[in-house]
Amino acid sequence: MQINNLLQMNDWEIKKFLKVVLSTQFALWGVVGLDALGLQIPIIRQLIGFIYLTFIPGIIILRILKLHKLGNIETLLYTVGLSIATLMFTGLFMNTVYPLFGISGPISITPLIITISVVVLILCILSYVRDKDFSNPSFIDVKDVLSPPALFLCLIPFLSIFGTYLVNFHHSNIILMLLIVILALIVVLIAFDKFIPKNLYPLAVFIIAISLLFHRSLISMYIIGWDIHIEYYLVNLVKLNSIWDPTMYSTCNAMLSLVMLAPIYSIITDMSITWVFKIIYPLLFSLVPLGLYQIFQKQTNDKIAFLSCFFFVSLFTFYTEMLALARQQIAELFLVLLILVMIDKNMDKMKRSFLFIVFGISLAVSHYGLSYIYMFCLISAWLILVLAENPDVQKLRENYHDKFGKKTVNPARNPVPLKVDRTISSTFVLLFTTFTLAWYLYVSSSSAFNAIVHIGDHIANSIFTDFLNPEAAQGLHIIMVETVSPLHDVAKYLHLLSQFFIFVGMITLMLKRKEMKFEREYSVFSLVNFVICFGGIALPFFASSLNTTRLYQITLIFLAPFCVIGGITFFNVLTRFVKASWTDQRARSSLKVLSVFLVIFLLFNSGWIYEVAKDYPGSIALSQEWIKEFGDTKMKASFYTTYTPEQEVFSAKWLSKRRNHEEKVYATYNDIRVHALTSYGMIPIEDVPILTNTTKEIQKDAYVYLQYLNVIEGIGTKWNLALPIGRKQSNYNMTEIHHLFEGKNKIYSNGGSEIYK
Repeated sequence: MQINNLLQMNDWEIKKFLKVVLSTQFALWGVVGLDALGLQIPIIRQLIGFIYLTFIPGIIILRILKLHKLGNIETLLYTVGLSIATLMFTGLFMNTVYPLFGISGPISITPLIITISVVVLILCILSYVRDKDFSNPSFIDVKDVLSPPALFLCLIPFLSIFGTYLVNFHHSNIILMLLIVILALIVVLIAFDKFIPKNLYPLAVFIIAISLLFHRSLISMYIIGWDIHIEYYLVNLVKLNSIWDPTMYSTCNAMLSLVMLAPIYSIITDMSITWVFKIIYPLLFSLVPLGLYQIFQKQTNDKIAFLSCFFFVSLFTFYTEMLALARQQIAELFLVLLILVMIDKNMDKMKRSFLFIVFGISLAVSHYGLSYIYMFCLISAWLILVLAENPDVQKLRENYHDKFGKKTVNPARNPVPLKVDRTISSTFVLLFTTFTLAWYLYVSSSSAFNAIVHIGDHIANSIFTDFLNPEAAQGLHIIMVETVSPLHDVAKYLHLLSQFFIFVGMITLMLKRKEMKFEREYSVFSLVNFVICFGGIALPFFASSLNTTRLYQITLIFLAPFCVIGGITFFNVLTRFVKASWTDQRARSSLKVLSVFLVIFLLFNSGWIYEVAKDYPGSIALSQEWIKEFGDTKMKASFYTTYTPEQEVFSAKWLSKRRNHEEKVYATYNDIRVHALTSYGMIPIEDVPILTNTTKEIQKDAYVYLQYLNVIEGIGTKWNLALPIGRKQSNYNMTEIHHLFEGKNKIYSNGGSEIYK
């Protein structure tokens, strides 16, 4: 039995396609109307709203562009990317234009429903006019959908959901520990050609990604991390005021991936911002490794693509730090879409240019850090490609080959210029650079533009003094730092080995460029990212804006396959298959060995090994009970500066309702002062002076806000952002600052958080 392929709705007959689109729109109107009448049906509005916002605008635009027969993965990725871009820029249009016509709250339920519905209806009309004659639907065999491997994979994310439920409410990590083992088992099964067929590799990549993301994001009923508190504050500000203030000075405030996308999802689906960040954003972010699979598979093969994606998601940054950076999650999705369009040589040039522009400007308004990195890569890659196509450079290359007795393709003295179907044009480079700089110059009072100027100034001042300085280089500090146990030593060397594999992979690419299928532009981008990766480790000024782990994770978007290729090459040499290339059949045994390495890599990165051995475990998903009961001062301080106890949320909300907005609130934790006071308390950072053991006195009418770590554990923290990662945070005993509370009264306590006045 066969059924229509929902992922490729853009290939359906137009009338059937429009019926599904309009039915979804009517369903959304219906559930919103029922909610307005007080008849709420659990989950239905959230599900329909998510489907409508995430897929409907994008799939219609694909029909308008007449992009057909793309395959399941590319159709899904382009659909989601175009939908998100449509939501962000529709929200921007509403926020800019509607107040001119007297609508003071454009980002609210009624204007949003009406405007997005009108946009969808207009797109429907355009799709009918443009694409009414196309009909070539694809079908899915029900047997494939209901096959044991497919059902096995689809059940795995539920282990992540149930496992976090057990941790949150029953303090048991048994299911999450089992989950990590099953994810590792998937890699072994695929590497050894067991149980899971090739056509399910993309599904396996998505399942592993979303399971790892959920096993962390669903811990706690509140947001976890640092930057996420600032992001929550800005999103909630838009939601409360029903309008975005583009003049507010904050780098995050310039990100439409936050101030437009999150409020729209929250309002339309009637989900709290907390759960938008904990569920919807991870779902969108899980498409990044899926897109990478498609990119890698087109240039290597199925297994190398799968293992490359597994390496990418196994790095702890993917499912820890990235979950606290909602804006970067969306930006990385747009970056992957740009790469996918770049390597697609079969797409019509005009359509490709349109997608480049849409995804490029969407990246620019999603995350300033990633935009600047991509801009640097884009300009560098374009210059290298233009230089390589120069006839004089070609002539030098041919003379070099002639000198060393190598046959040249064109031995003539006046070689014909190399003709290359290059997707990266000077027009796109100029457009992206101009738009990015202009956006950050004129939005949020130039805060994001000032940030890059500050970074450039820091690089200029540090390039000679800090070059390869272990005391200043974040990356070198991570490599050279003394670990706390032999097991952590093993983890350090696993990371070093993976970076060595990347190096070997890049050397292999350079030596065997013609034997590999990597697109020329992708190879150049990879080379530039390899330089950035090295810079982030060895040169401290490269990681001024993003810390080393985040910078490394970004470069893996290009470099992940070279870890696998380098690993296979290394194990080939190790097993004396010196003459075997990485595409040789004999490389299969090396691939199996590499898969075992990647399994071990995941077990260490996830904290599974440390939890089993009870050896300084640090995962807030797997080891929070052990940390709370047996952790030392440093471990508990690290845990509670990431995890948000509910007592802090309650006290922050209580204080927010009762404080005089002219009065300051002293609090500890870190120098960027992000915690529940910022997010759930909606108290601006500038109203929260830092409380440390070096504080001389507290203002007369100020509040003192003590968090769970201060009250229950008796620990205070302070940060020095000028120090390398691993040494930024220092701790002190709360008894050292008790004298500061003299003359102040305890006005609130809930057993885990206290407020003095």
